[in-house]
Amino acid sequence: MKKILAAFTLLIIFSLPVFASVQAVVKETKGKVEIKLPFKSWQSARKGMIVPKNALISTGFHSTAMISMGKTVLKVKQLTRLKLEELIEKQGTVSTKLFLRVGKIKASVKSSKGLRQNFKLRSPVSTAAVRGTEFEYDGINLKVEEGVVQFFNLLAQRRDVGANENSETDGYSTPSSGEDGRLTGGSISPSTGGTGLTGTGGLNGNSFTGGILIHLSEAE
Repeated sequence: MKKILAAFTLLIIFSLPVFASVQAVVKETKGKVEIKLPFKSWQSARKGMIVPKNALISTGFHSTAMISMGKTVLKVKQLTRLKLEELIEKQGTVSTKLFLRVGKIKASVKSSKGLRQNFKLRSPVSTAAVRGTEFEYDGINLKVEEGVVQFFNLLAQRRDVGANENSETDGYSTPSSGEDGRLTGGSISPSTGGTGLTGTGGLNGNSFTGGILIHLSEAE
């Protein structure tokens, strides 16, 4: 009977999904920084505070917050409102989903040996899928410090923005760059470097490695 019970217990344990504990933690605050936990009122953020799923982070004038999520570090800049939609580690992949309602963030997303990052940042006009890069984005202006960004406008025209390059678009203008790119027809494909424009193409199902994807779309 004991052997049967032990076997049954092991079966239940190994049948459960393998989830690891990854937490978003406030590392530093400056000025007025508040956090709204699910079903609760706004409260002042403090160092060491854990930011759970579906919590909102808000910064005031001349205020910033540093949030660490494992290997990922976010700097939430002034006048920003950000929601943590998902943060979970499963089978060697850390999945992070953030919703930037307004404002600006700077993100440093790093992978480590044996651990991949699936980092997605969305706003009312954009989505950014990130794998190992550093960038700053406010919905219109993009600044890349490390890695490559595939930057799209509403017409699905793309410019690859590399390290130490800037780009911007109002949604319909071709994303600008420090270098002249070329505009051609064709499908969107993974990119590992360089600066250039490609034409229209679908986004779903494409695998982007070593860069980030920002796709501007109509406001929700």
